[in-house]
Amino acid sequence: MTTAPRIICRAGPSLDALSPVDVNRTPIHIDGPHFEGDVAVRLKDYRGPKSQEGNYARQPEQAFMGEGDTWSISFQGRWKDEVNADEVYLPYGTSAALRFMRYIDPSMDCDLYAEKPWALSPLFATLQYLSAKEASASEGSTSKFVPDTFPEDISPLVPAADADSLRDKPSARQSYFTKAPNRTATKFGPSDLIRGDFSHGFLNFDTLSVSLPGGLSFSLAKYWNGEPVVFSCQKRGTGETFFVVSFTLENDDGGEVPVQEGKGEHDQEEKEGSGADGASASDDVD
Repeated sequence: MTTAPRIICRAGPSLDALSPVDVNRTPIHIDGPHFEGDVAVRLKDYRGPKSQEGNYARQPEQAFMGEGDTWSISFQGRWKDEVNADEVYLPYGTSAALRFMRYIDPSMDCDLYAEKPWALSPLFATLQYLSAKEASASEGSTSKFVPDTFPEDISPLVPAADADSLRDKPSARQSYFTKAPNRTATKFGPSDLIRGDFSHGFLNFDTLSVSLPGGLSFSLAKYWNGEPVVFSCQKRGTGETFFVVSFTLENDDGGEVPVQEGKGEHDQEEKEGSGADGASASDDVD
């Protein structure tokens, strides 16, 4: 395949209630049983569906928050019931996602050898940027969401003694929430407006390739077997879904790439057997 496949992006309150996302331009509003808010998807060098040729935006209208980022899933919204940060996770449920996510997320707890590979990562330890504030009645989840405007500040959710050391320090906040006691003590709900950005710079959508720290680079097309790559924000234990973002490949002629069972599995076993990644799940995630 000389050009990267087209990518169809959908989002919604659950896997069976997904709607097309206007990538790089307009956030999609999600109103489900457990979460209401807006989700924005930005992909550098995005190649959209054939049916939208000439009408999709190749580049994001809003700049990425991190220098060198190539993709971002941002959100703003309210949880409809009180939860704590130890209950809100991003599961990665496809082998393609797991193959590169385990390299970059030290808080990930995963099993790549299960019949259905899985990974769980605490949302607050995973996000590149996170902000929280009290939601006013007039603002709520329906206020216009611009994904490049929020600061790193979770002061309303953590003890005052911790707030100053975490403000404007994403890496300190990520480290803070790798500790289960900190996650359990951090509660939020309908009165809190949470804004987050999940982004990285390791994906090149123009060539559908991955570049990882240490100089490791490979074609994602070699490993992606056609299954949708799904980022699903869920409640740990119960599986209640807050919001879902799904990426599906499409051929140049407009047909979805068929799922190829077993594609990439042998290569992955060789890569892991050689110890190429050197990564492990955090002992604090339990």
